[in-house]
Formats: sequence, structure tokens, C-alpha cells
Amino acid sequence: MQILDKDYQINSVSKAIGAGENSIIALPTGGGKSICILKLCQALSDKHVVVSLRNAALIPQLLHTLTSNGLTVSVVKSGYTYIAGGDVTLVMEQSFARRKHLNIKCDVLLRDEYHVGCMGGVYIAMREDLSPDLIIGLTATPIDRLGVYIDKSMKLIEETTTKQLIELGELAKPVYKVPSLAQEIDYSAVKMYRGDFSVSGLDCILLEHCSLVAQQTVDDALSHGRKVMLFANSIKHVEALSEAFELLNVQHEIVHSQRSGSDNDESIRRYKSNDVRLIINMSMLTIGFDDPATDCVVLARPTKILRLYLQIIGRCLRASKGKANALILDLAQCISTHGFAEDYRDFTRKTAKSAAIMSERLSVTNIAQFVDGEFSYNESIERKTVKRKSPVKRTRIIQPKLVASKELIARSASRRAASLVRLNPRMEKFVSTIELVNIVYEQQDEASKMLDELAMVKIVALIGFAYSDALVDSCTKLVELLHAENQSIRGLLPRVSNLITEIAKLDLAIA
Repeated sequence: MQILDKDYQINSVSKAIGAGENSIIALPTGGGKSICILKLCQALSDKHVVVSLRNAALIPQLLHTLTSNGLTVSVVKSGYTYIAGGDVTLVMEQSFARRKHLNIKCDVLLRDEYHVGCMGGVYIAMREDLSPDLIIGLTATPIDRLGVYIDKSMKLIEETTTKQLIELGELAKPVYKVPSLAQEIDYSAVKMYRGDFSVSGLDCILLEHCSLVAQQTVDDALSHGRKVMLFANSIKHVEALSEAFELLNVQHEIVHSQRSGSDNDESIRRYKSNDVRLIINMSMLTIGFDDPATDCVVLARPTKILRLYLQIIGRCLRASKGKANALILDLAQCISTHGFAEDYRDFTRKTAKSAAIMSERLSVTNIAQFVDGEFSYNESIERKTVKRKSPVKRTRIIQPKLVASKELIARSASRRAASLVRLNPRMEKFVSTIELVNIVYEQQDEASKMLDELAMVKIVALIGFAYSDALVDSCTKLVELLHAENQSIRGLLPRVSNLITEIAKLDLAIA
């Protein structure tokens, strides 16, 4: 089996090996993570390399890639006979705890789909038992549910982007369609759970629209010969959509966790072999599913989770012979929330606040003008901007009753005048930080942690009388610290007042 290396794959491998620290290789879906794993194993042939996987479907795929390129492989998974001494050891992560007695040696640990469960007890326990000298993770989405970089202890290696691979022809060119149905549904009353819409809350809305979703999928995709993966909200939603397609006499398959493994495997086999051109699932096929012939995904459920959105749309972007483009059919307002596949996303965001900034800037305001027509990334797209309130300036009124020297009064007034000139950008950053933290807490349904508008006005007024720019920077850092610790910013006003008092005391003492 001949593997054609790409520059971005070669660079990713060499940088990960030469980093001198644990790292995460970020490659878009379809960018060749399996090839990078192969090249890492070949380059580290003098080491004991263990490859950890969480998705059982990836075992035969990766096993074939490694063995067809001359590597011997030991497999640790139920259904496989373990034979020690392979060049590489493939470990099904969930099987490792029951097989500690194998005493697997590990110098280097490679972990595919690193974003899944990397902070979970199963992986952490395995990592501690193996005690590798080097860890290299691979994923298309190195972020958590809130869009924050998944593991700050590991260096990010990102040698290419989805947009670059599309331009090179390595990925299919996306086209987008937002039917009017998507714009008419109101999700504002659905409660949030762990940063996303609650499943039961969405079902109350989505189950009423199954017939419309089915008809729209037929009209916009299946009737044009497309091969479709449809992503639903719940098992109940999958079953309801299946009934809707049956009424339209559309042959299809379904996959969900309440079906037997053999039934799901048969459904996937029939879809991959083109016996049917539609498969409906909830989340089982969002990771590790590889069918390059798929040229359409239908988003039949909204999500606030950027990572989930990117994994879903990546299912149809793999390049394939004769594949002109890939249709992303958005029936759930996902594009207006998260932007496009081609958008550049900074995965190094370290706080939910900064991740919210990125998400807000990539969301689309003028999506309505494209309703019911296909469009591309290069169309006239307008982005949302984070609204920032203008800083409120305050001038200090020196009361005659204050007992202070003329020198102190003159020096304080002079410093304050100079400080107010410089306060604008600092104040803008401070107010923007508060508003963005409020946005995040609102998305998490934690309104009790938000700072109300009246308190913000009072804080701005207080800061207007500050003696130094350091106060504004200290206040901004305080908001960021409170948010990083998931604490309320509702009580910010007395804290800022205390800061002002301390700075004033310090100045008076110096005078």
C-alpha cells in the first residue's frame, strides 16, 4: 500500500517528535490522521509505541494501514488474540484496565481523537499505568465543549487548516443551504445543559417537524442523487424521522445505541456499499466514521457546541473521485451560530470568554438573504461583532472640605487628566470583558452569576475617578480570574470600590 505524504503531514510529524514536550497534532477531518500515526510509528521504530483508541471502528482501519506498510501490530481488544512483541501496540482504551497483566511497555503514547475523554478517568488511569516518556494526541477539534483548548499542558501543532485543504483539493468544496424552515423555528425557550440545548427540550420542538425535515432532505439532497448523513437530536428523534422517511417511501438506515451492535454494523455496511443513500443517527457517526462518497450532511438539530458542529460537517468533506462538492444542509440555524467550514478558528483559546469572542465573530448576521438557495463561503457574508458600550468618563470634583496640601491636589489632578486620556482603550477592554463573561454565563443558564447593567454603570463611574491606569488593568484581571474559577461577577462593585480605596490610600501615604 503506497502512502503519498503531504507536506503538512510530514511537518506535523517532525514537529511533534522534535517538540521536546507532549503535543497535540490538529488536522482537519480528512487530513490524514491515520497517515500521521503511521509516519510517527515508522519514525519512532526504536521506541515502544502504543496507539490508544476509543472508537472500536477505528481498530480495523488503522490495523490495515499499519500492517500493509510493513509494521507488525499487537492488538489489545476483546475479539483479538494478543500477541506480544509487535512494532506497535493498538489498545482499545476501555479494554486496558482488564488487561494490565499484559505489562505493556510504552515509551511513546499516541492517542487518536484526543479531544474525547482526555480528561476522563479511564484515559488518565491508563496513562499513569503506561507512564510514557512522550504523549502525542491527534484530533480535528482540540477544544472542549465551550471552545477552550483541551489540554493546556500540551503544545498545539497545526500545520494546515480546512480552508487550505479545500483550496488544495484535498477536501471537497462545501456548498451551503439554509431552507426557510430553519429560520422559522424558535429555540429561545429551550433550557441549556452543560453548555448546549437540553435534549428533552429540543425534542419538544423537533418532533413536530419530522415530516418537513424529511421532505426538505428529499427535495434538496436525495432527489439530486446525493448520499446523505442526517444528524438528529435523540433516539426518539431518529425513530420519528425514520417513520417520516418511510411515509415518503425513502429507503434508509438508522444507527443508535439502543440497537444491537450487529444491527448497527449491518446498517453502516449497507450505507457504505450504497444499498441505501441515507443514514440517520444521533451522535454515533460524528467521530471516526469514514465514507468519502458521502456528499451531504443534514443538520436536523441545533447545537451550541462548536466542536460537535465541526465534527458533523467534516463527515461530508472527504475528497472522492467524481465528487463535485459537499452540501451542508442546515435545518437548525447552525451556520448562523458557528460560521463555515472554511473559517479560521484559533484553537488556543484558554478561557470560555475568549472562545465566546471567536464564536461571536464567526457567526453570521445576514443568513436570511441566502434562504432557500445554495451559496458558498465566498458569497457576501456579514459577521456579528461583539457590542461594546462606550466608556463613561467622569471628572473628579475636588471638595473644599478635603484637607490636603496644594501640591497633592495639583499632582492628583494632573495625573488624573493624563490617565483619563489613556483610559478609553482600557475601559473598552474592561467593559467588553464583563459583557463577554455575561454572554457565557447566559449561555450556561447561570444568570445569577451575571453583572447587571446598573452595577456596571456604577463601576465605570467609580473607575472614572481612579488615580492610575493600573486600576483598570487590575479590574479586568479580576473579572477574568473570577470567570476562570466559574465564580459570580455579580459582586464586582464592592471589590472595585475596595481596589480604588487601596490605591487612594497608597497615593496619599506617598504624598
